[in-house]
Amino acid sequence: FNGTVKHFSVNAYSVEGAKDIIKMGEIVAGGLENLKKRPLVSINVLSLSPLRFDPVSIKILMEVAKTGIPLIIASEPQAGTTAPVTLAGTITLQNAESLAGIVLAQLVNPGTPVLCGSVGTIADMRTGQYASGAVELGIINAIAAQMAQYYKIPIYSTGGMTDSKIPDIQAGYEKGLQTLMVALSGANYIHDAAGLLEFCLSASYEQTVIDNEICGMVARALQGVSLEKEMIGLDVIDKVGPGGHFLEELHTLKYFKKEHFIPEISDRQNRQIWEAKGSKTANQVAREKARKILKEHFPTPLDEKVKKELNYLVKKAR
Repeated sequence: FNGTVKHFSVNAYSVEGAKDIIKMGEIVAGGLENLKKRPLVSINVLSLSPLRFDPVSIKILMEVAKTGIPLIIASEPQAGTTAPVTLAGTITLQNAESLAGIVLAQLVNPGTPVLCGSVGTIADMRTGQYASGAVELGIINAIAAQMAQYYKIPIYSTGGMTDSKIPDIQAGYEKGLQTLMVALSGANYIHDAAGLLEFCLSASYEQTVIDNEICGMVARALQGVSLEKEMIGLDVIDKVGPGGHFLEELHTLKYFKKEHFIPEISDRQNRQIWEAKGSKTANQVAREKARKILKEHFPTPLDEKVKKELNYLVKKAR
């Protein structure tokens, strides 16, 4: 709560832990009703594939549902180990598990806000390892997003993950492909898309900056292309004519920032300029930017009274 004013999701590992999370949200929001009107936090509940929920998870689900705080009911099967090896079979099993949790939440408190959740991927059949960077993770989550649209339920999907241990080429192509695929499917919420490495076992400031660039590119792809008359620009095409250029046209000045994604990490200069600036790799540029952010950025602070109440609650919970 002290690091962002944006909504975020968390896992609870006990009923008491879930109650504490909700209480913290109440303190920051100024009461339960304010928290329900503008939820600052949602709580994740995961199934235990195949076709089970842990008893503690069920108790957490029911407790959170009673309060009306948003629930994410997620399933995390691995094709070949905890789900059928076929993607269609994995998606079917994942869908059933998520829907089961959603139905229970609605039975406890009809109308309680929920997101169906997809964290499914494949197991690497050579090792049994959860393959977080697999292209199949993107496929499974893209289809899960389309199923959620069919049910008219928002989706908590997964993308932008990698099996790489460092911010390298492998991390780039795995993250970029997954994020674009899941985003184009219409997912409402793509988690794990920024900063995580190594099956989500480690995180990197440098990778977070790079992933921010990937997400910016993906957001531009989602924006699409406007075919309005002004955007087609027949008038400016006619004005410039054969052999001219558009650089000095007002039409260019008016629209270039809206139409073009301008990267902060990718280098588009010629080789001579790039070398003159130190021949920096994308990783080096990202590292410098991360350090600058850490040095200069200060999140919106909580009120001191709110901080005091939160600290008291945390100490009490321990």
